[in-house]
Amino acid sequence: MSDATDAPDTTMLTLFAATVARRGAEVALRSKRSGVWESVTWNEWNRRSRALAAELMAIGVGPGDRVAIVSSTREEWVLTELAVLLAGGVVVPIDPSLVAAQECRVLRDADPKVLFAENASCVELLSDAGAELQRLGALVVYDATAPGALSFADFQARGEARGEDGATAVNERSATVAPSSLAAIMYASATSGPPKGVMLCHSHFVFETRAIESVLDVTEADEQLLLLPLAHIYGKILVATQLRVGFTTSFAESLMLALDNAVEVNPTFLACVPRLYEKVFLVATDKSVQEGAIRHGIFEWAVGVGRAAARARGEGGKLERWLATQHHYATKLVLSKVRARFGKRLRFAVSGGAPLARELSEWFFGIGVPVLEGYGLTETTAVATVARQGKIRFGSVGHPLPGVEVRVAPDGEVLIRGPNVMLGYWRHDDETREVLGDDGWLHTGDIGTIDADGFLRITDRKKDIIITAGGKNVAPQNLENLLKQSAWVQDAFVYGDGRPYVVALLTLNATALLRFAEETGRGDDTAKLGEDREVQARLQCEVDAVNERVSSFERIRRFAVVPRVFSVEHGELTHTLKVKRKVVTELYARVLEGLYPRDSLSELRAAAAREHA
Repeated sequence: MSDATDAPDTTMLTLFAATVARRGAEVALRSKRSGVWESVTWNEWNRRSRALAAELMAIGVGPGDRVAIVSSTREEWVLTELAVLLAGGVVVPIDPSLVAAQECRVLRDADPKVLFAENASCVELLSDAGAELQRLGALVVYDATAPGALSFADFQARGEARGEDGATAVNERSATVAPSSLAAIMYASATSGPPKGVMLCHSHFVFETRAIESVLDVTEADEQLLLLPLAHIYGKILVATQLRVGFTTSFAESLMLALDNAVEVNPTFLACVPRLYEKVFLVATDKSVQEGAIRHGIFEWAVGVGRAAARARGEGGKLERWLATQHHYATKLVLSKVRARFGKRLRFAVSGGAPLARELSEWFFGIGVPVLEGYGLTETTAVATVARQGKIRFGSVGHPLPGVEVRVAPDGEVLIRGPNVMLGYWRHDDETREVLGDDGWLHTGDIGTIDADGFLRITDRKKDIIITAGGKNVAPQNLENLLKQSAWVQDAFVYGDGRPYVVALLTLNATALLRFAEETGRGDDTAKLGEDREVQARLQCEVDAVNERVSSFERIRRFAVVPRVFSVEHGELTHTLKVKRKVVTELYARVLEGLYPRDSLSELRAAAAREHA
């Protein structure tokens, strides 16, 4: 190992070296393979990543060269990422849920020297980027092999075979990595056009992890269950924080199996997008309803007591004796059983990536699982603000991290400044200047307020990007433009901010509709034609065609036909014919809500109350 421990708080490499020196023989990573949880120590992580780094350097990866990773979250990802940093390189994550054209666009823009892919299917998706693949120094596959690719095991073995010469080379190279060295290019969705690469240096991660450690009070005794994609900044910052603190990371098999995994590994904390918390709420509430009116009544009483206790504690007060007594029995009868779905040791959870419904936040506090909501962007190295235990205000996203400034501009836009704000967009200087002023303030595109006690609330979005409940960024204009290419569609409005999936409102092209009516002998009542089964079937075909061209999380799951076209006169369009999203959302609120059957929290609770009554 190099002498990086002499400067333990300057780069991600020095953070890691200090933790290895302190925690070497302890467990760092856990993965479930063939039904058994297997462990990797800090020393083993260090050895394997250094072998990978030696081979990366041997095939020509130099300081500042990009290395791309397209994979789901897994142990091999973090081994690879550290190896790239040891070699002085820059990690370029590529979301495997993107469609081929989107992945190829990122590959062309970043122009990496080496590509690590999860499996042959990931490689096949990138086949359209033929020229870029030809320029690669190596193509490495985690699972099995692919034509022209090396297996991950073979690539690591080659590095190990380089022995002392390889180890010395890694020592020398890693010693040249500075706080200002570029560490990652994270591609973030844009309102329109292709995603842009956010440039983040080692210093961004060092600052962010120091701040997170201080406000969340995590220690080396903790263990996190990692559910989030490492292709996005939210998941990435959790692993970066592990490098500093030294806790253990257990990799969830998938989001669907996350709660089963939680019972098996008993994490002390986890972080996720709101969708997981919504699922827990929905399952627990539905189960109580199915058990009959009496059990459902006890369930609702217990949760209500828990919420009252949480509010009292969140405001820094002690429980009145009567409330403490009720809370004791509520916990014994109901709350402990729901809480057990997260294992036996959970201290807190974190929610980010999309807004968490206030009702949901209160519910989880009520059952004894504090869900701390945070706010940030890829451009702010993930977290800019986060709630603290004991300092909770439901509906807010907490206070800024130490060292981060947050203010609200006269037009209501949230501005952020601090050592966590990005260097800029990769090869997009003009776009950088649009959002990052000379004074260092980042224009987030979000609208918010800061109350007298310093709590930030996000109230709206200045930009049009949709963030689903799963934390995925969707550019609605791209989908709307694709939908409007259909001869049947006049207007399209895509919706889904904070919701589990994307839906659309469509208005129909009168010419196409009347032609269909004439050809089929139907009347010319356009409202009735919009409800016609054959028209609906044809629209579904048009929507399906669009869905084939986009990522799974961008696909439109349901749609509704609006009886009249959007217009300036009725207020749905600006004078430049842009959709006024807030107006359309309010105008068609009931229609939009109807596209999420049994998935709205308020709707579910109302249904449960009706059954109880």
